[in-house]
Amino acid sequence: MITMDDKQIRRFERELGTFKESALPYASRHTVNSAAFSAQREYRSNAREDMITRNKFTEQSIRVQQTRTLDVKRQVAVVGSTAPYMEDQEFGATISKRGKVGVAIPTTVASGEGEGVQPRRRLVPRARRLGSIALQRNGVKAKSRKQTNYLKIRMAAQTGRKFIFLDLQRHPGIYRVTGGKRNPQIRLIHDLSRRSVTIRKRPMLRPAVQTVAQKIPSIYLDALAFQIKRHGLFK
Repeated sequence: MITMDDKQIRRFERELGTFKESALPYASRHTVNSAAFSAQREYRSNAREDMITRNKFTEQSIRVQQTRTLDVKRQVAVVGSTAPYMEDQEFGATISKRGKVGVAIPTTVASGEGEGVQPRRRLVPRARRLGSIALQRNGVKAKSRKQTNYLKIRMAAQTGRKFIFLDLQRHPGIYRVTGGKRNPQIRLIHDLSRRSVTIRKRPMLRPAVQTVAQKIPSIYLDALAFQIKRHGLFK
């Protein structure tokens, strides 16, 4: 069993540096990559605990770019996520509306979980995603907003259109029309009532890196010991 201390690390480095010039760079590269993969595991674990992950995409987006060079000065491994929303989770963000209406927030009706379920835990099916919905361009206009909304619902029911935009006072948004021509019903699937949405800062990568940073001396010591055993330098 190897007990970690600075003296032992320096002794291992001297032995490797004397007998095998290439051994130290290999040990260093192994340390950098091992630390990166350890941070990846911590990051994924933090994501599972701190986020509602509706599938495996978030975990799989957390990846490692290894270092392959033996040039110690250029050895850098990168840990991060390819999912753009993970940056917002790490540092926080504010999403503001881009048009006349507010930020589109999918509801639990859109995900098929039903009304009143919080928080949303399922993904929205492709057919109900905002980018898949085509709204009627020529809007219906009446003397009042209430009449306009009523006519939109009746017309959608008669023509078989599933989705319409309604400018309701409390919950403007995109609604799904159900129930047939005689008794049409509406259910909110994308809420457009908020001008902006604030994403609270929830660091997951930084604490992962901080946890692994404490293990690096031990990882390096193990890498040095492996190289020493490999080259038969233990007496």
